[in-house]
Amino acid sequence: MSRHRVLCGDFASGEDPEEEWEVTGFASAEAAAEYARRFIRAQIEDLRRETPDPAALSEAYYAFGEYAAAEGFDSEAWVEHCIATPAARKAETDYAALDPGR
Repeated sequence: MSRHRVLCGDFASGEDPEEEWEVTGFASAEAAAEYARRFIRAQIEDLRRETPDPAALSEAYYAFGEYAAAEGFDSEAWVEHCIATPAARKAETDYAALDPGR
């Protein structure tokens, strides 16, 4: 059994531990981090449709988006990157394809 996991939650719930969930079973820390990257990217791209301004997009993400955390993954730097650089391919947001429980 793998020990690699991603912890997800909703910023709108105030990062309440009762509102968090885990995605488990990743074969490596890198696989978990890639899931977290795609999960966050999907959240930002969904919000970008309504909020194209970078400052407003950042504010919207931290107010209404869902977060993902994995061992060794710098989510804050990734959020900044995603806000500054829109996704170029659908695969960049397809976190479900990486879910070990699928």
